[in-house]
Amino acid sequence: MPATHHLAVVAVDKRGVALTVRTVTLTSGLSVRRAVVAADGARFALSGLNPGKHEVCLSFSDRPDFVLPLTFVKEADGPVPTFSHPAPFCCPTIRKTVESAKGTAKTVFTLTLTLAKVHSEVILVAGWDYSGGANNVAYCESYREDLYAGTTHRTGTKKTIPKRIDDTTVVTVFDFKSGERSRAVKSASGWFEVDRVLQGKVKTHLGKFKVAANVQQRHDDDSISIRHIYDYVSELGTRAPGALREFHIFSHAWAGGPLLVETYEDAAYETVVHRDPRDKDPRFKDFAPVNMPRLKDFRAAFAADAIVKVWGCLAVDDYRNLVRALSLVRTDTEKVTVPALDGTMTPMAAADAKKYLRNDILKFNYMSKLSAALGGRVKVYGAPPGMGANLRAIPVGKKVFNYMYVDGATYKREYDFFKKTMRLVIDDTGYLLF
Repeated sequence: MPATHHLAVVAVDKRGVALTVRTVTLTSGLSVRRAVVAADGARFALSGLNPGKHEVCLSFSDRPDFVLPLTFVKEADGPVPTFSHPAPFCCPTIRKTVESAKGTAKTVFTLTLTLAKVHSEVILVAGWDYSGGANNVAYCESYREDLYAGTTHRTGTKKTIPKRIDDTTVVTVFDFKSGERSRAVKSASGWFEVDRVLQGKVKTHLGKFKVAANVQQRHDDDSISIRHIYDYVSELGTRAPGALREFHIFSHAWAGGPLLVETYEDAAYETVVHRDPRDKDPRFKDFAPVNMPRLKDFRAAFAADAIVKVWGCLAVDDYRNLVRALSLVRTDTEKVTVPALDGTMTPMAAADAKKYLRNDILKFNYMSKLSAALGGRVKVYGAPPGMGANLRAIPVGKKVFNYMYVDGATYKREYDFFKKTMRLVIDDTGYLLF
């Protein structure tokens, strides 16, 4: 009598100590099988299983669910699980053994999943370049490689940086062009996609941004929104506090924050604290209790050494003109023209203008609001007031690494003022610590 086929799933930490798994399921479409979970792992009988694509989903109490996509191949004596892509480093092989007991034989295929004892995650966000056609996912992918390798070419030459991603780190990408959220872990050939989920009910409408009907549809559609990111981070804070090590947004940006799809607020919401529920982009008001009732969970998601960065511009000409004027004054009593937040221009003594720059302009932006929402305990970076971002492509062997940066040569006078006079912290890509 041929051996019956079974699938065993085991989850351990890096020391080989078993992790506590609540449930394990095997799904394909509407078909769901629930494993028998024991101290030595979970097991499925594979009799009657149709060949094709399936997903093994492990549910934990201390981290998000982990999904392993498998392809089952039909063989003469039963279905055999395989990886359709090179296996992830955290589950490099499917081990085959034969068990015999009381005259019966079982062929057991074992997946041993090695995860960190404490969950670790990196979130990368690619805004849709509605006006220029750039592929912002490329910046996410390059930075993902850097954080895994512990090296970067972001300044134009290779340098060492802290290694923030290992074989067990989950890297989550929100792509506002496709409208999807994907998760991946490292594999020998690159990255093993764990899952890919549409956010909302429809993909982002990609019609030309200058056509009013397209802007209206993007606003009205139930599609990917900054709210999906906030909800994901808040849930991470509930399931795995302190897990989020890096959070980066690659997109157009302004003082109001990243421009993820360039929607707008309906007039009824422009002067009230409530968010427009159909608006897709970040707003200053996002962290008010009425808009983020789970702020405590959102804050809890971030690791003590987490880094947050809004890549892109803050290219307000009036801001740059003010900084340049302040860099040229010889005394604090000299007059400069200051752009008020309401758009008017006001003459002001240099000493007062510096205070206004520090206490108003440097506070009146999304990065500062996000930093405050996180309790000031997380490093939040963004473009300095008045500065635009450049793009850099660095060929390395057969790969091309893509980066955003603010050019230190173009803005040398402004940077000298920020560093020497204002005592502000600028990172190696020209972004300011808020």
